Amino acid sequence: MEYDLLVVNTFGEPVTLTDVVVRGSNGNRLLTVTGRSLAAATQSLYTHVASPVVAASAAVIVEVDLPLASGVPVPARVSNRIDYKLPTVPDAVIVDDTTVQGSTVDVDRAHAVRIESPLAGKGWLATSACCSPNVHRDLRLSAGGLRLTTSETFAVDWALARGDRIYDGTGSTNEQFYGFGAPVLAVADGTVVAVQDGIAESAPFTTAAPETKEGFGGNSIMLKIDDRVYAFYGHLQTGSLTVRVGEKVKAGQVLGKLGNTGPSQGPHLHFGLLDSPDAFTGTSLPFVIAKATLTGTVDFASSAGDTLVISPESRALTNVYPLYGTIMDFR
Repeated sequence: MEYDLLVVNTFGEPVTLTDVVVRGSNGNRLLTVTGRSLAAATQSLYTHVASPVVAASAAVIVEVDLPLASGVPVPARVSNRIDYKLPTVPDAVIVDDTTVQGSTVDVDRAHAVRIESPLAGKGWLATSACCSPNVHRDLRLSAGGLRLTTSETFAVDWALARGDRIYDGTGSTNEQFYGFGAPVLAVADGTVVAVQDGIAESAPFTTAAPETKEGFGGNSIMLKIDDRVYAFYGHLQTGSLTVRVGEKVKAGQVLGKLGNTGPSQGPHLHFGLLDSPDAFTGTSLPFVIAKATLTGTVDFASSAGDTLVISPESRALTNVYPLYGTIMDFR
C-alpha cells in the first residue's frame, strides 16, 4: 500500500518527527516507521530534501510504503499516529502531548491493471520505480493550487543491463547505452490520444531544459487502454514514433524506439499508467505485467560508478510489478 501524509508544523520552532505508526481497521499495528527509514521518507514537498526535521511553520510529506504479507487481508482503512519532539524552548510548555492521532486513510480496493510488457528481451532494469524514495515515488505537483498530484508513484524508468553495466565505455554517447533504439511496445489494445515528436536527443548525463511543458517527457505517446486508464511512454527516440493521434493499436505493436529526449540523464523508457490523459495532473495507477522472469536485483546503495552490484535470481513470475532495482526478462 502506498500513500503520503502531509504534515504541517504550526509552531514557531522546528520539530523532529520520531515515529509514524500505522494501524489497521481493527487497531492492529501494521508498520512503524522510525530512525533512518523515517528520515528518508520525510521530505520537503518539491525539492525532496529528506529529513525528519520539519522547519518552523513548514510542511513535509511522509511517504508511507506499507507491505502486507501474502494471505494477510487488506484492511478497509488505516490510521496513522505521529510522534514528534520539540526543542527545549520556553514555548514548548504549552504542548501537553507530542503524539498526534493523524488522519484515517481509506484503502482503494481496485485491482492493479494487468498489461503486457512495454519492452521485449532480456536484462531490463527498473532504475526508478515504487516502492522506496526515488525520483518517481517522490514527485508531487500542485494542480491548480487545490490539490497535490502524484502522477509518477508507480511509473518505471527502464534501462537495459548487460552483465553489471548499462552502457559501454564512458557512456558519453547515446549509442553506447545498450537500450538505445530498442523497440517500445503497446501494453494493451488501445487508441493513441497524444503524440509528441521532434524533440532532439539529449547528451547523456546532462539535463536538457524543456522549452514547453509538454517537453518534460521528451518525445512521448499517450494511449487510452481502458476507461480512465492511460498508458504514457516518455523520452522516445526522435523520429521513431510509428503512430498518430486517433490510431487504434494492438498489444505488442511497435510504437517507437527507446531514446533520450527531454530532461533525461541517459537513454531509458519512462512508462506509467494514469487515470487521465494529463501526465502532470493525472494520478499514477498501479499495474502488473502478465509474464516476466526475475533475473536479479540491484543494490544501488552499494553500486559504485558505472558498475552495478547485482544479487542474481531466477524466478518466472505472473502478474508482477517491477520493483525498484529489479532486473527482468520479458517474452
